[in-house]
Amino acid sequence: MGNRPRLPVLLYHKVSGNGNSDNITIPVTSLEAQFNYLLSQGYSPVFLNELIKYVHLGRSLPVNPVLITFDGGYRDNYTIMYPLLKKFGMKANIFLVPSFLQNDTNVSEGGNEYLRIQDLNAIDPQLVEFGFQSYDNNNYCKLPVEEINNDIGKSKELLQELRVPFQSCIAFPQGILPSLNPFKRNRLFETLAANKIALAFCTGNRVNYLPIRNPYLIQRIEVDGDGSLEKFIKLLKS
Repeated sequence: MGNRPRLPVLLYHKVSGNGNSDNITIPVTSLEAQFNYLLSQGYSPVFLNELIKYVHLGRSLPVNPVLITFDGGYRDNYTIMYPLLKKFGMKANIFLVPSFLQNDTNVSEGGNEYLRIQDLNAIDPQLVEFGFQSYDNNNYCKLPVEEINNDIGKSKELLQELRVPFQSCIAFPQGILPSLNPFKRNRLFETLAANKIALAFCTGNRVNYLPIRNPYLIQRIEVDGDGSLEKFIKLLKS
């Protein structure tokens, strides 16, 4: 690919303040080291709206762009990750699960605490933008296209009802593109377009080369909470 411009899109989930880590939970000390590395190497964090303008309006991205994303809307994104953004003056994007935001004491059956409405209102829009996943974390691989269409509509409707500002961008639940069947995939893309979805994200564990060929197939790199800084650096070059 030579010197073709690249866009790494980083995928995180939960952040721990006590050193705990697993495949979706990164210790805050590791996240801080990664943020520091990105800035030291001249990466420019961007918002979803900046990528939308690049893809659909031909606007420029900054040199060496990186899109930082967090899936699920866990509350530690506000209590632990957000202070890091303020410290470094960085931008991040959170993909919310809208139905998890319906009350201010919402804790899932699995014990995960999610962002509250007052948290969202307290977040500086110059540091965080929001997209969404499915309405209630449905796996799109198990849904027909008609139900995916309804799910997207419900997601956008609830976010609007809750007055949560969001970009019309979706991260496929579990990061999986729903179907490899070309016919179903084309129907899915048509459904996304009909719902005015500007960008859709899946996992692929590799960087995107610019320009983006398909706005509904943007690859993300999963950052393992147990990985070292050296592994993170290799992922950025993948």
